[in-house]
Amino acid sequence: MSTQYDSIAEHYRRSKTSPLRTYIEAYTFLQFAGDVRGKRVLDLACGEGFYSRQLKSLGAARVVGVDISAEMIRLAEDQEAAEPQGIEYVCADVCELDNLGEFDLVVAAYLLHYAASENELRRMCINVRKHLPAGGRFITLNENPNQSANDYRGYEQYGFNKTVEVPRVDGSLITYWMVAGRELFKFEAHHFAQSTYETALQDAGFSSISWQPLQLDPQGVTEHGNDYWQEYLRNPPVVGLECRVS
Repeated sequence: MSTQYDSIAEHYRRSKTSPLRTYIEAYTFLQFAGDVRGKRVLDLACGEGFYSRQLKSLGAARVVGVDISAEMIRLAEDQEAAEPQGIEYVCADVCELDNLGEFDLVVAAYLLHYAASENELRRMCINVRKHLPAGGRFITLNENPNQSANDYRGYEQYGFNKTVEVPRVDGSLITYWMVAGRELFKFEAHHFAQSTYETALQDAGFSSISWQPLQLDPQGVTEHGNDYWQEYLRNPPVVGLECRVS
């Protein structure tokens, strides 16, 4: 897997303050996570630690953040040094991840769609599963596998756009263009069919797999009105995914 985020780490960090990422992404992600008080949480593809810090602030007993980008981990560790919370950070590829122990909850604000092939996707799922005991959960935000290949547009008002290789098949390249301040940057992901994701997760040992819609924070409606969000929610580029171990 590439370390594409090394060169855009600071841009990506700044993009987290956009209304979309605040009132839909963060709200949805933390709603999915639920009550984390006293829980051991593994945050995969943690980036600069944005959600690692929030989860620790919400009462998680232990938080470990993992990211493939050395620059993202540097930003996360700088923040930890400035405002210590006891979060551990590891620079590693989830496809090759060592066993970091047992966790009650594994989270990832975008991970699986960075796999470039079905083989990488399977390895990711196996390495997620090995960190969870019976009763453990994996929650993630992910590329929407059921978004029409002809409808990858209409997001300019939210500060980004995306394109996909056609014909679209498993592994097809998805390119995101995003604005942070006045800077334009890009990153890449990959498309997989819903059935491909589910097969990889089931083969890894997950017994329950549930796709979940995005949620809008009511505060976002108060600040921006209802109409502002409708284009995004009508054609959501990402969805939630919850997987359980029985």
